[in-house]
Amino acid sequence: MFEGVMHFFRPVVEVLFELVRHYGLAGLFASSLIGSTIFVPFSVEFAETILLAARENVLLVILTASVGALIGTWINYWIGYFGSELVEKRVGEKNIKKAKDFMDKYGWPGLFVIIFLPTPIPVDPVTVFPGLARMSFIEFSIVVFIAKLLRYSVVAALLTGFMGFTHF
Repeated sequence: MFEGVMHFFRPVVEVLFELVRHYGLAGLFASSLIGSTIFVPFSVEFAETILLAARENVLLVILTASVGALIGTWINYWIGYFGSELVEKRVGEKNIKKAKDFMDKYGWPGLFVIIFLPTPIPVDPVTVFPGLARMSFIEFSIVVFIAKLLRYSVVAALLTGFMGFTHF
Protein backbone atom coordinates (compact mmCIF):
# COMPACT_ATOMS: atom_id res chain seq x y z
CA MET A 1 0.00 0.00 0.00
CA PHE A 2 2.80 2.44 0.92
CA GLU A 3 4.36 1.78 -2.48
CA GLY A 4 1.09 2.73 -4.20
CA VAL A 5 0.85 5.95 -2.21
CA MET A 6 4.43 6.89 -3.10
CA HIS A 7 3.74 6.15 -6.78
CA PHE A 8 0.77 8.53 -6.62
CA PHE A 9 2.90 11.34 -5.12
CA ARG A 10 6.00 10.74 -7.26
CA PRO A 11 5.21 13.49 -9.82
CA VAL A 12 4.58 16.02 -7.04
CA VAL A 13 7.79 15.10 -5.24
CA GLU A 14 9.73 15.37 -8.52
CA VAL A 15 8.32 18.87 -9.06
CA LEU A 16 9.39 19.87 -5.55
CA PHE A 17 12.94 18.67 -6.21
CA GLU A 18 12.97 20.52 -9.52
CA LEU A 19 11.93 23.71 -7.71
CA VAL A 20 15.00 23.35 -5.52
CA ARG A 21 17.30 22.59 -8.46
CA HIS A 22 16.09 25.52 -10.57
CA TYR A 23 15.24 28.18 -7.99
CA GLY A 24 17.72 27.50 -5.20
CA LEU A 25 16.73 28.89 -1.83
CA ALA A 26 13.32 30.10 -3.06
CA GLY A 27 12.63 26.60 -4.37
CA LEU A 28 13.79 25.11 -1.08
CA PHE A 29 11.45 27.42 0.83
CA ALA A 30 8.46 26.45 -1.34
CA SER A 31 9.34 22.75 -1.25
CA SER A 32 9.85 22.81 2.52
CA LEU A 33 6.52 24.54 3.04
CA ILE A 34 4.57 22.19 0.77
CA GLY A 35 6.47 19.09 1.89
CA SER A 36 5.82 19.79 5.57
CA THR A 37 2.05 19.73 5.19
CA ILE A 38 0.00 16.57 5.57
CA PHE A 39 -0.70 16.60 1.85
CA VAL A 40 2.65 15.53 0.36
CA PRO A 41 5.20 13.06 1.76
CA PHE A 42 8.47 14.87 1.07
CA SER A 43 11.91 14.82 2.64
CA VAL A 44 13.25 18.32 3.13
CA GLU A 45 16.57 16.74 4.10
CA PHE A 46 17.07 15.41 0.56
CA ALA A 47 16.22 18.81 -0.90
CA GLU A 48 18.73 20.37 1.49
CA THR A 49 21.36 18.03 0.05
CA ILE A 50 20.87 19.43 -3.45
CA LEU A 51 21.78 22.96 -2.38
CA LEU A 52 24.62 21.91 -0.11
CA ALA A 53 26.15 19.93 -2.97
CA ALA A 54 25.80 23.06 -5.13
CA ARG A 55 27.85 24.95 -2.48
CA GLU A 56 24.98 27.16 -1.32
CA ASN A 57 25.54 28.96 1.99
CA VAL A 58 24.92 26.35 4.71
CA LEU A 59 23.32 28.74 7.18
CA LEU A 60 20.91 30.10 4.57
CA VAL A 61 19.95 26.56 3.54
CA ILE A 62 19.22 25.58 7.16
CA LEU A 63 17.22 28.74 7.92
CA THR A 64 15.28 28.63 4.65
CA ALA A 65 14.32 24.97 5.12
CA SER A 66 13.37 25.59 8.76
CA VAL A 67 11.15 28.59 8.07
CA GLY A 68 9.44 26.90 5.11
CA ALA A 69 8.84 23.75 7.15
CA LEU A 70 7.50 25.78 10.08
CA ILE A 71 4.92 27.49 7.88
CA GLY A 72 3.92 24.12 6.40
CA THR A 73 3.35 22.69 9.86
CA TRP A 74 1.22 25.72 10.74
CA ILE A 75 -1.21 24.50 8.09
CA ASN A 76 -1.29 21.10 9.81
CA TYR A 77 -1.78 22.69 13.22
CA TRP A 78 -4.74 24.75 12.03
CA ILE A 79 -6.27 21.73 10.28
CA GLY A 80 -6.18 19.98 13.64
CA TYR A 81 -7.44 23.02 15.50
CA PHE A 82 -10.36 23.96 13.24
CA GLY A 83 -10.98 20.67 11.44
CA SER A 84 -11.13 18.25 14.34
CA GLU A 85 -14.37 16.66 13.11
CA LEU A 86 -12.90 16.05 9.67
CA VAL A 87 -9.67 14.67 11.12
CA GLU A 88 -11.65 12.43 13.47
CA LYS A 89 -13.63 11.01 10.52
CA ARG A 90 -10.39 10.22 8.63
CA VAL A 91 -8.31 8.93 11.55
CA GLY A 92 -10.92 7.58 13.93
CA GLU A 93 -11.98 8.63 17.41
CA LYS A 94 -9.76 6.01 19.07
CA ASN A 95 -6.60 7.32 17.34
CA ILE A 96 -7.56 10.91 18.10
CA LYS A 97 -7.87 10.02 21.78
CA LYS A 98 -4.43 8.36 21.70
CA ALA A 99 -2.92 11.46 20.10
CA LYS A 100 -4.56 13.79 22.63
CA ASP A 101 -3.42 11.55 25.49
CA PHE A 102 0.12 11.61 24.08
CA MET A 103 0.08 15.41 23.85
CA ASP A 104 -1.36 15.70 27.37
CA LYS A 105 1.25 13.32 28.77
CA TYR A 106 4.38 14.48 26.93
CA GLY A 107 3.48 17.98 25.69
CA TRP A 108 6.11 19.98 23.88
CA PRO A 109 9.06 17.69 24.83
CA GLY A 110 7.30 14.78 23.14
CA LEU A 111 6.57 16.87 20.06
CA PHE A 112 10.19 18.04 19.95
CA VAL A 113 11.55 14.47 20.07
CA ILE A 114 9.16 13.26 17.34
CA ILE A 115 10.11 16.11 15.01
CA PHE A 116 13.83 16.15 15.75
CA LEU A 117 14.71 12.44 15.64
CA PRO A 118 15.17 10.84 12.24
CA THR A 119 12.41 8.40 11.37
CA PRO A 120 11.76 6.29 8.27
CA ILE A 121 8.31 7.86 7.82
CA PRO A 122 7.28 11.51 7.42
CA VAL A 123 6.62 13.06 10.85
CA ASP A 124 4.91 16.24 9.72
CA PRO A 125 1.39 14.72 9.82
CA VAL A 126 1.92 14.42 13.60
CA THR A 127 1.77 18.22 13.76
CA VAL A 128 -2.00 18.01 13.31
CA PHE A 129 -2.34 16.59 16.82
CA PRO A 130 -1.13 19.64 18.77
CA GLY A 131 -3.92 21.57 17.07
CA LEU A 132 -6.42 18.91 18.07
CA ALA A 133 -5.09 19.00 21.64
CA ARG A 134 -5.27 22.83 21.65
CA MET A 135 -1.56 23.28 22.36
CA SER A 136 -0.59 26.95 22.45
CA PHE A 137 0.19 28.10 18.90
CA ILE A 138 3.21 30.10 20.11
CA GLU A 139 4.58 27.13 22.06
CA PHE A 140 3.93 24.87 19.05
CA SER A 141 5.74 27.27 16.71
CA ILE A 142 8.79 27.61 18.96
CA VAL A 143 9.11 23.84 19.46
CA VAL A 144 8.69 23.03 15.77
CA PHE A 145 11.10 25.75 14.63
CA ILE A 146 13.84 24.73 17.06
CA ALA A 147 13.38 21.01 16.31
CA LYS A 148 13.47 21.59 12.55
CA LEU A 149 16.42 23.98 12.83
CA LEU A 150 18.41 21.43 14.83
CA ARG A 151 17.36 18.53 12.59
CA TYR A 152 18.42 20.34 9.40
CA SER A 153 21.61 21.53 11.12
CA VAL A 154 22.58 17.95 11.95
CA VAL A 155 21.97 16.91 8.34
CA ALA A 156 24.04 19.85 7.09
CA ALA A 157 26.83 19.09 9.58
CA LEU A 158 26.95 15.47 8.49
CA LEU A 159 26.98 16.39 4.81
CA THR A 160 29.54 19.15 5.14
CA GLY A 161 31.76 17.06 7.43
CA PHE A 162 31.64 13.73 5.64
CA MET A 163 31.03 14.76 2.05
CA GLY A 164 32.98 17.97 1.89
CA PHE A 165 30.04 20.24 1.05
CA THR A 166 31.65 23.08 2.98
CA HIS A 167 30.64 26.59 2.06
CA PHE A 168 29.65 29.12 4.69
